[in-house]
Amino acid sequence: MSIIRDEEMSGLMMIPLFQQWNIHRCNIKDCKEKPTTIITGTKAGVFGMCEKHFLEGKEKGTMKLELEF
Repeated sequence: MSIIRDEEMSGLMMIPLFQQWNIHRCNIKDCKEKPTTIITGTKAGVFGMCEKHFLEGKEKGTMKLELEF
């Protein structure tokens, strides 16, 4: 799994990647927040996560995710 984030410029440099990979929202089930992070290299494919879900996963160390695209 690879995590792509831009913490230096408040996510500004992520906009072209979100556009290229057609990521418009957090792909965690029932979440409609804007994405701040791209996750790649998983069986689920490429998906976006909002800041809340990224920090939650980072804090727990592992998460079982339900995704919707």
